[in-house]
Amino acid sequence: MAKRSSFTLDSLFFLQLSLGLFFLALGILGLTNYNSKLSEIARFFGRNDGLRIVTSVIELVMGGILVLGLFLSVSSGLAKIFSFALFGLWAAYVLYYFFFNNIFKPDFIPWLQEVAWRSVILVSLWVVGRKYMA
Repeated sequence: MAKRSSFTLDSLFFLQLSLGLFFLALGILGLTNYNSKLSEIARFFGRNDGLRIVTSVIELVMGGILVLGLFLSVSSGLAKIFSFALFGLWAAYVLYYFFFNNIFKPDFIPWLQEVAWRSVILVSLWVVGRKYMA
């Protein structure tokens, strides 16, 4: 995402690669599930999948930015914007879905497990983003 003087295969490289692949897969799965027969039937009965399709596209773009950022040079200002945007979007998703919409659902322990692994992704985005803040 930002200009680097040399290419290194360190833990930060693999963390960013893993995050990028995760978001690419999440976006692709969201888009393919949108086109499923079950989804078509649900839309027929009134389910609105607009937010789901927008989220899937954003996840796909996030994954692409993270993976391409490993191999392409981008200005540090643009890299900072991408870092803040990726972190902010994921934080907004976690807050909206797990605290404003479905707090403690279906039960506390499964809810806590979901919040915990999504928080690991959030912290990973923060760690990857910090390398562009220097």
